[in-house]
This record gives sequence, C-alpha cells and structure tokens, in this order.
Amino acid sequence: MNYLVQIKAFYDRLEVEPLKSSEIALWYSLMSINNKTAWSETFTVASSVLCQKSGIKEANFYKARNLLQQKGYIDWKSRTGNQAAIYHLPKLYEQLPTNSIDNHTDNWGDSSRDTSIGSSRALTKLNKTKQKDVDDDVVARSNVFDKWTALWGFPNAIALPELNGWLEQLSPDIIDYAIQIAGEHDVQSRGALKYLRAVIDGWQQRNITTLEQAKKAAEEHDQRMANGRRSNTKPAHAKETLPDWAQRDSGQPKAPAKKLSAEQQAELDSRIQKLRQRNKKQEA
Repeated sequence: MNYLVQIKAFYDRLEVEPLKSSEIALWYSLMSINNKTAWSETFTVASSVLCQKSGIKEANFYKARNLLQQKGYIDWKSRTGNQAAIYHLPKLYEQLPTNSIDNHTDNWGDSSRDTSIGSSRALTKLNKTKQKDVDDDVVARSNVFDKWTALWGFPNAIALPELNGWLEQLSPDIIDYAIQIAGEHDVQSRGALKYLRAVIDGWQQRNITTLEQAKKAAEEHDQRMANGRRSNTKPAHAKETLPDWAQRDSGQPKAPAKKLSAEQQAELDSRIQKLRQRNKKQEA
C-alpha cells in the first residue's frame, strides 16, 4: 500500500462521490490502524475502538461502515461471538481510470497538438512538475493529520470536516504551523478545535496566506502578550514608616510628662535663671 497515493486517490473520489464526515472519519481511522500493522492484507479491530478513534456514535458507526463497503472504500467480515471484525482496505488508486488527475495532458485536438521532440520533452517535464506538486501537497496534508493525531488522537467527526475545510482554504504548512503553536502552548484535546478556530480565523481576517506571514503574526501576538503582562505588573511599594516626630504630631494622644523631683526642679530653675541673666548682659 502506498500511503500517500492512497490518500490522494481518496481525495479524488471525494470530489466525484462525497462522503459524510462520519464516513470520512471512519475511513481515516481504519487507514491509521492498517498503517500500524505495516499494511497487512487483513486486520482485526473492535467496533468500540473504531468508534472511539473516529469520534462517531455506535448508532452511526454501523451505517457508516456499511456505506463505505457498498461504495468500495473498505471490505469487512464479521466473526462469530463477540470477536472483532476482519477488515481489508482496497487500493483506491488501482481503481482510478488511466486518464485520472495523475495523468493529465492538455486537452487539444489532434490537429493542434505539437508532436515535435522539443514539445514532447516540455510536456513530460510539465507533467512531472505537476505530479511533484500534487505529491508534495499530499505529503503536507498527511503531515497535518499525523501532527494532530500525535497531539490529540485522530480527529473526530466534528474536527475532521473543519480540518479538511481549512486545508481547502489555506496551504497545509499554515495549518501544520497552527497545530504546532497549539502544541507549544500545551493546548489539550478538549480545547484544540476551539483554539485553532481562533488562530486560523484571525489569520484569515488579516488575509494571511503564507507561512512567513503566519509566523510573523504569531511573533507579533506573543510580543503584545508579553508587553501586556509587563504593563499589568505593579511595582512593589516599600512600607513607609513615619519618623518619630511625625508620629507625635499625628493627633495621637501624648504620653503624660514625667514629674520632676524637688531637687531636679530647683536645679532646672537655677539654670533658667542663669540663662536669663546672661541674655540681659548680652542685650546691655
């Protein structure tokens, strides 16, 4: 099984024969499990595990599984008792017509087609360039799903259609970077979709379409957040202690004066008398 070509073929079939989000989620879950088995021809997995990985309810699971089989996306067989069912994933790219998107040529009439050697080489080079672009896009999309799965498990039936929608509107490397930001901020699975909505909606409102623009916007946001935290931090004020003289005049009741003894009073009166006589002499 060629994993990337299989996903590419899956997207090609969706354009002609759309599936519901629950069916897409179930197919991706089976692909993920088959990948872990090193692409065994058949593998077994419990229905409860598939419901958990795809995020769909049990009532919708059986309907989605039967529809995928009817349309040729999967094969499965039940087993006796409570044993897990056996699954097989057909190679979708082997079912594509020879004139599929991988083998596009210019749609010119025979009389207009240039069959010269130079034109043939140019057309071959052009087709190889187109194929490389398609392959790179498939790899990038696959990396997005792998990164999401590594952080929060495979996207459920609610997250999957939004993720596919973002991938149709923006380049995969931008979505991959948004998931990276969420991982760096330790966003948990229950808040991942809400967090990414806010990030990606903000970028779309600002007409951000390249990875460089997204990185610059993220840096500016982090800088604004850092500046906001600094401005909201109040400096610690040292506790001011009033001096003794200010405290005595602050309206607090004064301590009663200590009464002098007779000897101390006589000595004080003598000093005052001497001071008065000295002042009189200086005035004279």
